[in-house]
Amino acid sequence: MKPSTAIKFVLPLAAAVALTAMAVLRHDVSPIPKAAPAPAPESGWVRCEGRVAAYPGYDITVGTDLGGTLESLAIHEKDAVRKGQVLARIDDREQRASLEAAEARIREQGAEIAFQERDVARRRQLFAQGALDRRSLEDAENQQHLAQARQDAAKASADQFRAQVAKRQIQAPIDGVVMERFANAGETLAPGARILRLTNLGRTRIEAEVDEFDVLSLKIGNAVDISSEGTRQTWRGRVEELPDGVGPRRLKPQDPARPTDIRVLLVKVALDEPTPLKLGQKVELRIRPVK
Repeated sequence: MKPSTAIKFVLPLAAAVALTAMAVLRHDVSPIPKAAPAPAPESGWVRCEGRVAAYPGYDITVGTDLGGTLESLAIHEKDAVRKGQVLARIDDREQRASLEAAEARIREQGAEIAFQERDVARRRQLFAQGALDRRSLEDAENQQHLAQARQDAAKASADQFRAQVAKRQIQAPIDGVVMERFANAGETLAPGARILRLTNLGRTRIEAEVDEFDVLSLKIGNAVDISSEGTRQTWRGRVEELPDGVGPRRLKPQDPARPTDIRVLLVKVALDEPTPLKLGQKVELRIRPVK
């Protein structure tokens, strides 16, 4: 093919391709669709974790101030008890014997005091008549005072032994449920030994660990959503106590990306409704933003 003929053939073809490309760019090519934006996070919400805990004074370890043999313990785990109910008894035979001896001395000194009172009254009458000197009267009065002092000492001893007997009757300090038993009947306990743990399960709340960076967005009364892993149910609560200081984290975060070395505020959250949550159970919380 001659060069002039080739040029005549290529130029019209190139022009046609160029026109086709312009038409495609103008009319046929649609813009590439953009990805949908990710939903924005809940602005201002504070997310944290916590545990179910009893209010102060409603989760108590019951023990004994005085050592001895645990004579009886008829209470078992999960038993409900009432305040003042006798839970256990420490062997108190020795203390009861001492108490009986002290009470006998009280009666004995009471008889001695009655005798001395009559003797003092008689001697005063004789002294008034001039038939008795003052020294004899004073001797009788001193004997009366000594008898009274011995009776007072016996009463003090009786009170001490009575208190020891009472301490060997272990009573429930609160209404609650027996969560744990630490001893069994027949065991010899040392002073201060634990016997059982008693909790009022109707007086529970959440103790939440809020990162120190989020504490400024909290206030008393903030609404709280509470959930637990393994259930889709959510319960309502509210912030009822904000401590004045932060401390080290005690709960390991469920999210491995969250740091574990920052300090936290132990926020107390009251429950606004009954829940099936168990004491010590770990929960997740969303604290609503400040309005």
